[in-house]
Amino acid sequence: MKKLTRLFSFSGRVKRAKFLQFVPLALILWLAAAWVDETWLAPNLCEINENWICYLPGEVREGITLDMIVFALLIVPFFALAVRRVHDHDRSGLWALLGLPFILVLAAFLYFPEWGVSYTHMTIAAAIFLPLLYWILRKGPKEPNRYG
Repeated sequence: MKKLTRLFSFSGRVKRAKFLQFVPLALILWLAAAWVDETWLAPNLCEINENWICYLPGEVREGITLDMIVFALLIVPFFALAVRRVHDHDRSGLWALLGLPFILVLAAFLYFPEWGVSYTHMTIAAAIFLPLLYWILRKGPKEPNRYG
């Protein structure tokens, strides 16, 4: 239980291995939720609710889907770990906000195609994300700093 609550902690430091362990697990969880949506939930909702639009990937959806909920729930631990990775380099956790445009544009691209998010938007958001990605992937110093 302590390890689970640590996922939501914004204080201290975390080694890159812990962060990089979280990413594939989160991706697998999100893809599993998308699979459950596509396989079991969406077909049943199409039969039950006339207003539900049966969709293919990239088409407009109506309503909140399981993978949307999982995506939203994974944002907090992602940012908590990103803040702690930035702390590992003795930088303010505010630098983790560089990931916010990328996450928001990615969510809009995946879940709200009617908003017209383009690959240009994704490229700009990814460019903003690059410094954070550098700190996430770079090995942190072993000596203690002001964050632990």
